[in-house]
This record gives sequence, structure tokens and C-alpha cells, in this order.
Amino acid sequence: MVTFVELAPEGGRPDDEQLRGWRIRTPVWLTRAPYLALGVVIVGAVLAGDSTSFVRSAVQPIAAAPPGPTAGFVYADPGPCPLTVSCKLRPQARIDLWASYNHLFPDTQTIGSSLWYAPATDTVYQQQLDAFGASGYTIILTQQRISGSVIPFGPTRDRSFRRPHYVLVSARRGPWLVTAALYPSRGTRLPITAALTWVATSPLPG
Repeated sequence: MVTFVELAPEGGRPDDEQLRGWRIRTPVWLTRAPYLALGVVIVGAVLAGDSTSFVRSAVQPIAAAPPGPTAGFVYADPGPCPLTVSCKLRPQARIDLWASYNHLFPDTQTIGSSLWYAPATDTVYQQQLDAFGASGYTIILTQQRISGSVIPFGPTRDRSFRRPHYVLVSARRGPWLVTAALYPSRGTRLPITAALTWVATSPLPG
């Protein structure tokens, strides 16, 4: 439907006396037109699935600060060997690791051990030994060769707050990160003193 509105000339006409003295008020919805238009734009953007771009244009994202390194988790390589090195797995760690383990953890029983090395150079990159104590706790001893700059530390002790709860004893010795992870069972005491000694003094592969 089209509505025609006739505009009177300035000063009026002789036949419009009845309009004189009356103030024509502006409708309330016209005073709020800019806000209504903005609301229509926002609703239209949401319905069109473009609300993300609308918000991003108004608010700039805040970059999160990089997390600080934790002593026991400074790994330069994601696996037992660098990505550029071809490694093989042996089902048993070297005898010197076994000797240091038997000396410091006499009341435990081994579950197994492993060794990762590069056959081309006979370089050891990781060896690990798993054991459990008579009261049910578990020990994982690991020697990991890591690349990058040498940042010596330790021995240190860290405790996890997520399940499964465990204590991580660690030390950086040259290119080696030496760790002892202790997983407790209910109501048991962990051999933390022995773990601190092992990460600080256990013989390392050449």
C-alpha cells in the first residue's frame, strides 16, 4: 500500500486554519530509528551465521602468554629419538642402569625395560626401566637424550595435580634428562630419597 502525504507550503494556506496552533509530534519509534537499525544489523548477522566476523571486527583477540618451562618436562624432541634419526628398539636397558636400580630400589620388582638407539652410530637416545614396590607403588626410570641448548637443573621434585597423581623427580645432566616417575598406591610411602639419588648419580650411556 502506498500512502501519499501532501506538504503544505511555508506560511500555510487560507484553508488550513484548523492546523494552526497545533504541534505535530514526532512518533517515538522515529527517534529510536538508529538503534532499531543497529539491532536489525546484529540480528541479521546472527541469523545469517556471520556473528563471528561481526564480533571479531569490534574486539581484537588477546594473545595468550607462552607457558613457562617446567623442570621435568623440558623435552626438545617429542619421541624417544629425534625425528631425523632412524632408531631401533631393544627389549632391555643396559646393565649399568640395572645395577643402579638394584642398588637404590632393593624392595621392588622389575616389570620390564627398553632401549632406543641408532644402529648407524650405536648412539643411545633413551632407556627406561619399569618396576613396582611391595606396597603397590610403581616406578618408571627414564634416561632421555634431548637436543637443543643445555639447561642444567636438579634434582627437582614435582607433584601432579591431575589423575593419575604421581611424583616426578628429574635432573638435567648435560644432554640427558633423567627422570623417576613414582605412582603411589593408597596409603603407601614413596622412595623419593632413592629417586633423588638415582637421577643425580645414575650412570649415563655414552
